[in-house]
Amino acid sequence: MSDLKSFKLSKYAHDLECADLLTGQYPGSDPVITGLTYDSRDISPGSLFVCKGRHFKKEYLLKAIDRGAVAYLGEDNLHVDLPLLQVSDVRVAMPILAQRFYNHPEREIEIIGITGTKGKSTTAFYLREILNLWQLAADAKEIAFISTIETYDGVERFESHLTTPEAMELYLRLHNARSSGIKYLVMEVSSQGLKYNRLDGISFSAAAFLNISEDHISDIEHSDFNDYLHSKLRIFRHSSRVVLDLDQPESPDIRQAASENNNTIYYYSRQNPVADVFATKIIKSEYGYNFDVLMPEGVFPFEIEMPGQFNIDNALAAISLARLVSCPVEFMQQGLKQARTPGRMELFATKDRKILALVDYAHNKLSFEKLFETAGLDFPGYRKVIIFGCPGSKGISRRYDLGTAAGHLADYSYLTEEDPRYEDVVMISKEVGRHIEAAGGSYEIIADRKEAIRTAFEQAKDKTLLLIVGKGAETTQMRGDNYVEVQSDISIAQELVAEYDRLNT
Repeated sequence: MSDLKSFKLSKYAHDLECADLLTGQYPGSDPVITGLTYDSRDISPGSLFVCKGRHFKKEYLLKAIDRGAVAYLGEDNLHVDLPLLQVSDVRVAMPILAQRFYNHPEREIEIIGITGTKGKSTTAFYLREILNLWQLAADAKEIAFISTIETYDGVERFESHLTTPEAMELYLRLHNARSSGIKYLVMEVSSQGLKYNRLDGISFSAAAFLNISEDHISDIEHSDFNDYLHSKLRIFRHSSRVVLDLDQPESPDIRQAASENNNTIYYYSRQNPVADVFATKIIKSEYGYNFDVLMPEGVFPFEIEMPGQFNIDNALAAISLARLVSCPVEFMQQGLKQARTPGRMELFATKDRKILALVDYAHNKLSFEKLFETAGLDFPGYRKVIIFGCPGSKGISRRYDLGTAAGHLADYSYLTEEDPRYEDVVMISKEVGRHIEAAGGSYEIIADRKEAIRTAFEQAKDKTLLLIVGKGAETTQMRGDNYVEVQSDISIAQELVAEYDRLNT
């Protein structure tokens, strides 16, 4: 962080006071702040430590002091011998601190935000490929990227654990991107990120609201669908230009929220030609779709190599966003043709095509419905067997939604581990299983995920489509508070297909 200008604690206090957040200040001294974190394990000498979280303990602060913290911020006075900035809301304070500490990197990067219940990752990967080709042709830097799957900021590239990182990490990514000479950052925007102020201070050059369906309902996420929806709609506070899917039934409500926040609205569609970006002449290809796109610039042929007509919607969203940053059409065409999303609608087939394994991140009601729709349209005549789980402690409504969908739509289900946290995998699976049975389906529980996938593969009959969903390319399972390394669903599917082909060819 040597390229950053450092400020004294009093400057941070002034920013918080201007935001009407400061409720008390007990400085004792006015140290220069050279580090900023809410994790006592990441403390460096000279740090301002932020006390946040419902499970925060005073011992975390004491550890931070031992490691060199020179001040702390929180909603409560914890009565330690250290300068305190006391605030009314830590979460609102965090982005204000981050803007000061990282010297406002958000002012120098064009940020594009994508939200929705389904399709964020695919749209983001599509757009990344498009913009990277454009930047490469201009001899410019690869764009920065924050998604559920992967994060890249010009300095670091790693597998993500949060869709939208906490404010202080988000501003670090922006700082790294600015320091690396990067012009664009594409990011997925979660309802949690919006609800808990992680994006405060961020203005999007363009944003997309893809769709909305019930998800993330639990004691630690959203209390009900209304809370989830209104958290999502907060994206319009951060944008002035937004693209919407004209085919979504909720489009009028979303449009109204966008208009109330003075956004200019652009539409995409594969049903209504009045949209700014419209797909027509859609033809199924071996791996995806060919289609024409009508836009103000003309009519252009496009191709995607991913199954599922909903991926045409994601492609149209990416085209719409690329238009708003003046990207030439040729890079849109090339980018969409070659783009791949790791773990998203990835198909692995035995040479005799008796067994197909489709790996995807589907994990909520809308994505399950679209997944089975694709299975019926793109793989007719195949028996549909699904392997999935539900997370512990959050998204509790998924247990009913996914169980009911699988019971109605799958020929058979295998229930297994998916980030159980502190809950028991078998108990979660039994709860899901009750909903499968109520919907008329059959299932079995195999807690070990690799063993569940292997068993499904070994039990597959002629012309079976295995839908391996929920984890995609992820290489960890969250058990307790720890991310434990595991083999990814992609790797397991590849391994099983290769083994089958060796034995049967």
